[in-house]
Amino acid sequence: MQYWQAPYLGLRTIPKELNQFELHAFFTYSAKERRVILAKRDALHRLGLALQIGFIRMTGSVLAAVKVVPAELWAHLGKTLEITTPDIASLRSLYRRRPTLFAHQNAAMETLGFGRMSEHQRRALVRYLRVEVLSEFDRHRLKTHVKTWLYEHGILIEGERPLKSAIDVALKLAEDELGTVLQKDAPFTVLDAWVRACDEPHRSGLSFQEWLAQAPRRQSLPQIREQFERIQYLTQLGVAAHPMPSVSDHIKRHYAQAMADRPPAASKRIAATRRTIEVACYLQTALCTATDRVLAMTRQHVADLWGNGMRAVVQSAEARARTLTTFAKEVRELALDRSLREEDLRAAILRAVEQVGGGKKLSRAHLTREQLLLKNNRHSRSLLKMLCALPFESVAPHPVRQALDALREIYLQRKPALPEAIPVHLGKVWDDMLANPDRQRALQAFEVATLLALRRALKNGSVYVAHSFSFRSRESMLIPSAEWTKSKTHHYARLKLPRDAKEFTGPLVEEVSKQLQHLSEAAQAGDVTVDRDGVHLPKLPAEDVPEAVMVLRDALMERMGAEELPGVMMEVDSHTRFSWTLLGREPRSIDELRLVYAGLLAHGTALSAADTARMMPGLSADAVNQSMRWIAQEKRLREANTAVFEYMHSHPIAESWGRADLASADMMSRETVKSSPLARRDPRTKKKSIGIYTHIHDRWGIFHDQPVVLGERQQGVALEGVLRQSTVTINQLAVDTHGQTEFGMFLAKTVGKDMCPRLRDASAHKLYVTPAMTVPEGLRSVIAKNRAHPEKVEPVWDEWVRMAASTHVGKASAVDILSRFGSAAAGEQLYDAGVQIGRLLLTLYLCRWFTLPDFRREILRTLNHGERVHVLEHALETGKVPRHQMSHNARLRSVSSAITLLSNIVMAWTTARMQQSLATLPADIAALAVPENLRHIAPIQERLVNFRGLFLFPVERYMARLLPTLQPVRPVLRNMR
Repeated sequence: MQYWQAPYLGLRTIPKELNQFELHAFFTYSAKERRVILAKRDALHRLGLALQIGFIRMTGSVLAAVKVVPAELWAHLGKTLEITTPDIASLRSLYRRRPTLFAHQNAAMETLGFGRMSEHQRRALVRYLRVEVLSEFDRHRLKTHVKTWLYEHGILIEGERPLKSAIDVALKLAEDELGTVLQKDAPFTVLDAWVRACDEPHRSGLSFQEWLAQAPRRQSLPQIREQFERIQYLTQLGVAAHPMPSVSDHIKRHYAQAMADRPPAASKRIAATRRTIEVACYLQTALCTATDRVLAMTRQHVADLWGNGMRAVVQSAEARARTLTTFAKEVRELALDRSLREEDLRAAILRAVEQVGGGKKLSRAHLTREQLLLKNNRHSRSLLKMLCALPFESVAPHPVRQALDALREIYLQRKPALPEAIPVHLGKVWDDMLANPDRQRALQAFEVATLLALRRALKNGSVYVAHSFSFRSRESMLIPSAEWTKSKTHHYARLKLPRDAKEFTGPLVEEVSKQLQHLSEAAQAGDVTVDRDGVHLPKLPAEDVPEAVMVLRDALMERMGAEELPGVMMEVDSHTRFSWTLLGREPRSIDELRLVYAGLLAHGTALSAADTARMMPGLSADAVNQSMRWIAQEKRLREANTAVFEYMHSHPIAESWGRADLASADMMSRETVKSSPLARRDPRTKKKSIGIYTHIHDRWGIFHDQPVVLGERQQGVALEGVLRQSTVTINQLAVDTHGQTEFGMFLAKTVGKDMCPRLRDASAHKLYVTPAMTVPEGLRSVIAKNRAHPEKVEPVWDEWVRMAASTHVGKASAVDILSRFGSAAAGEQLYDAGVQIGRLLLTLYLCRWFTLPDFRREILRTLNHGERVHVLEHALETGKVPRHQMSHNARLRSVSSAITLLSNIVMAWTTARMQQSLATLPADIAALAVPENLRHIAPIQERLVNFRGLFLFPVERYMARLLPTLQPVRPVLRNMR
């Protein structure tokens, strides 16, 4: 159902104001409907029936009484039916006869195919709700889903109370079933012990619930230890031993969040069944979250160790130079010492050579490993002692698990040295250090090698922990094998992939050969230059902006006028009612509406609740704080974003701005407080920041957003954003270098998306061919020595499609899949096969990049859209993301979605004003408003909107649309003043 109709479902009275679009959408009649209407004997009956038909089409309910009919609607009915409209009092007097009202209602229902709910349909609604409540728990959203279901099935919506009763019954049945499932997964005594544990205070002085909810304040070993204490405590309670596999993670998170949002004292007063469910889900979620935090902070700790070691190597260049100087002096003294015999001289020189590294080739990585041994301190050993207690698992015997088992024995026996016989192989690079006669130093090397190997194993998923959300096994992320065997035919057809891998690779190899030939022809024609350094392109000339564009832009800007941010928000809200979506219903008062805006602004602009309250007179900081909790629901924010995005694209001018199936994805960094463990140093600004990854449509507007940690590959986030939205169909996605990997290009291709990266030093990239492929003579210098072997995908084709299907249907996220199959997975059969096909896809893309200037310009243009939107987002933000917003991923997502929603609101307002201004242009300037000119005028004009100052919302101007049930209008406003 369209965003503009959903708010009207279930209304019993006509709204006080309808715009022209809504009048035409609901109160314009088909030929069949006109025949039914005109069959009535007089104008008044015709108007009454027409009003009933339009009202049912708009709301799914019957119009029970006619108190107020907007003048615009009354005039529209007369014009549409070509009838002179009498005074509205005549219709009210007509409907005083109840039989006439009922006759019109029944005739309208019969014409539109609506009917009252039968017993069969009621049972169907209950079945629908039983399924729906498994994935949706918000009562307001459930009510909207039920109204939509009734409307789409042609069933009359008869009041709110029956819907509330049906939802309550469905939720109660779902909770009863969930309680039964929990008792099967965990004994009653265990569940009772969990409930009693939550009622006891923690030794820290906090309640047990508050202690578990505390997030780490910074990246440090004490903070890791605190999270590890939570894992130990929950494990002792038996939470890890009873993982509740029958309950989905989505359900666990919902009930855990419900308990977290409630004060601990209030949780004791809820019903026993609900209390048990909440406690069980809360403890399971707390265990998985604490495990994720420990392992994520461990990975960062190891990365910091390696980074510090590399910096020490760079800084020790002068020390190495001094060492070589000393070596040269010693050799000189030996050479001048005539008392030494030749054999003694040779032996002395060899000893001196060994002291400075001998004949070994010392790479930077080797020097870094030596630095890690020198700088290895007690923190790494303390961390390893904690990690040895975690229940790591692997599909096959793994060196990391063996190393942790060996370290556990060493620590238990309090041995200060590494035993001679350690049946663990952590790589050839460590063999010499582990064989060091100094066994204490060998133990230090073993500890560092274990930490580095663990980081790699966690990244590729070969080692995992069962009670974790982010570090669980690969198999748990994929469609189960038994289910895949039954449903693989459906998934192959859905992805439009052949059952035989050769049918996929054959055409790909042929296309690569053809595009290489085109590149060779372009080189011969002088369009590109090919030499040993790569393929060189002439610089694209700047696109000329016609004078007509400047004239048209100035004329539009002059007519659009400036506006304050509150006015912009309310104008867009009056068309989309995003405030209703964020609140879950129509606001009950003006202050409640203002609080919705306050919460959105506080999240999106990084203002504190106190600062927001000072900028919105009449609101308290506590009320704003409460509204921020309302707003921080990802589903509601995404729905509001979708409504604003669709409203923006409903204007005809948007079709002039670009392609419908093209988008770009890029990251914007936002400065944060320094103490957050999720913050990373931005290499450009040199400040601690968090990333917000946004997907921008080629016709402008953000259709997906997600917070990310800086410094990580963004291919998974880019692909995830395209797959997890249904607003637009995107076939090509332009990304930067960070959003591209060869493995990721192949995965994107198998789920029907083409990744189009703007590569850094694209000219220097080598092109890949198969051994059997004929290479044009002029391209031999840019062909990679390693050949691509697409036949490697044939043995693992079915497993690859299983992985792609799991990503496509949402069983696994693209972020998790591509993090598991990054460079850390090198050597695995599935990864190597994906890289081989990815190399061919990259070669195919580069050939088109080099030979098609229009294609290259289009990709660059849409990426520039993203940069322009980031400028708008930076204009909206006012400061650093505060610490409390960085403590949980859910809060970070609300920050990301809030700034995205504010940006979309500004772009939608600009689009609407531009569309309105087009209609008022003089004839000579209106002739310039063609797509070729309009595509140069973006809906981002920050100079027209004031983002600072007091937030004074013009409620009176939009009250009829945003608060239609609040009566009367003027007395309420007078009281507010």
